Amino acid sequence: MENHRKKALLVVDVQNDFCPGGSLAVAHGDEVVAPLNKLIEEFLERGEPVFKSRDWHPEKTKHFTAYGGTWPVHCVQNTKGAEFHSELKDDIHIRTISKGLGDEDSYSAFDVTDLALQLQRLGVEELWIGGLATDYCVKNTVLDALKEGFRVKALTDAMRAVELQPGDGERAIKEMRDAGAEIVSAQVLSSKL
Repeated sequence: MENHRKKALLVVDVQNDFCPGGSLAVAHGDEVVAPLNKLIEEFLERGEPVFKSRDWHPEKTKHFTAYGGTWPVHCVQNTKGAEFHSELKDDIHIRTISKGLGDEDSYSAFDVTDLALQLQRLGVEELWIGGLATDYCVKNTVLDALKEGFRVKALTDAMRAVELQPGDGERAIKEMRDAGAEIVSAQVLSSKL
C-alpha cells in the first residue's frame, strides 16, 4: 500500500435526518457510523485530516418540495435533524464543511464551499470518502474530488443509498468507478493502515 501519499478522510452528511427516524431517512443509514468511527480514530491518531460535510439548509429553499424542489424538508440549520448522528465520533481536530446554504441543491461537499482550497493547503493528495447517501451526496462529492485532481477511495461498507429508483446505489458505484475512483471496503483498508 502506498502510505507516502497524504490522505484525508471525508465523512459525508451522516446527519440525523438521513438516518432512521429522520425526515429523509436512508435505509440502514446509521450502519455507516461504526466503520467511519474506526477510520476517524485511525486518521486522527496519525495526525491526518478528517472532514465532515453536512447539509445546512435554510428553512425556505428551492431544494425542498414545498418551494419547487425534489426533497422533503431536511437538515435545516440549527435543528436536531441537521445534527450529526449522536454516535458519530467528534473531535476538535475534525473540520466541518457546511453546504446547501442557499437555493442550490449542493449535493457535493465541494459545491460552493472552500473544501478544495483547505485540502490543497494541507497538501492532501488522496481522499477516503464515505457517508450518506451513495447515490447523491457521496457520488457527487467523489466525482468532484476526482475533477479537483484528488485520488479517491470510495468506502463501500461506509455508505448507503437512498434508492429513489431501484439500483440507484449500484449505478452510483459504477459511475464513481468509471470516473476513476477506487471502490474499496473501509474494513480492508483499515486493516492495512
